[in-house]
Amino acid sequence: MVKFGIIGASRIAAKFASTFQQGLVPGGLVLGVASRDINRAREFASAWNIERSYGAYEELLRDPGIDAVYIAVTNNEHFRCCEAAIAAGKHILCEKPLVTSAADARTLAARAEAAGVFLMEAVWTRFLPTVLKAEEWVRAGRIGNPCGLRASLCANRSPDEYQRLYDPALGGGALLDLGVYGLHLARHFAMDRKLQNIKASVVPAATGVDLSTFVLLEYSGGFIAEVSCSIGFFACNDACITGDEGYIRIAPRFSSAPRIELFASPTATDYREEALDEFRLETPSGFEFEILHLTECIRRGKIQSDIVPLADTIEVSEIMEAVLKR
Repeated sequence: MVKFGIIGASRIAAKFASTFQQGLVPGGLVLGVASRDINRAREFASAWNIERSYGAYEELLRDPGIDAVYIAVTNNEHFRCCEAAIAAGKHILCEKPLVTSAADARTLAARAEAAGVFLMEAVWTRFLPTVLKAEEWVRAGRIGNPCGLRASLCANRSPDEYQRLYDPALGGGALLDLGVYGLHLARHFAMDRKLQNIKASVVPAATGVDLSTFVLLEYSGGFIAEVSCSIGFFACNDACITGDEGYIRIAPRFSSAPRIELFASPTATDYREEALDEFRLETPSGFEFEILHLTECIRRGKIQSDIVPLADTIEVSEIMEAVLKR
């Protein structure tokens, strides 16, 4: 049994706790939760039937009964919390983005390796059975030679309701919050191809964060990925992996990937779409797949994931940093 502590009593932390409460992680248990506000920690613990609550992150990290931590605080706090967890010898699942700079990503990767601590960015999309099935179809040659990927994740987030997204000091902005999913999907389906060039267009918000960002990634072998994200408008929010003999559509909302469809390339005179194959997944959470992967890695003594390795996290961090510095 891998015993978890949650750092941060946020909305995303509630989804993590709910995943355990629904019995979706049979090999794991949430033992404690920490918040800077002890009352908030106690309320969260009561709501999700968690045994222990702490009024400081450090108190949770000193608890010898906790094996691993899920870090669910604002982006600007990720590095400090990961650093402290590594020093405490706790395995780590940290919400995306792992950190807000490529240098910090490289630092944490090196420290986790030196300490023998498991560290993984929580990009739950990459663990979903639908996404893994799409990868299986690509590797089986069902769309021919992969040529590229297009992914959109846009939502109209009100500054009144989502203040953190508009605050540069908290690591806000569309790319760090939403675009990271598309960048990871591109890395996933680029497979062993090397990133060669980055082009981007950024629309700033009045506060200085990126309101909308559009990224074009050029990989070796002619593979092209287009990633769009925004906190200022809604979009279709699907994804498409294209090949010279067909394509795979992930829709609706590729980040939760409830369904994928396989299509053949249309002929020159017939543009009707008719799916050749389909795979669906309905789950009450979706978080269980990354958590189960983490618990299995810990049991096997691994300190990195082979699905979201730290090299991928570092590359995505480098892309985001390059785009936002333009």
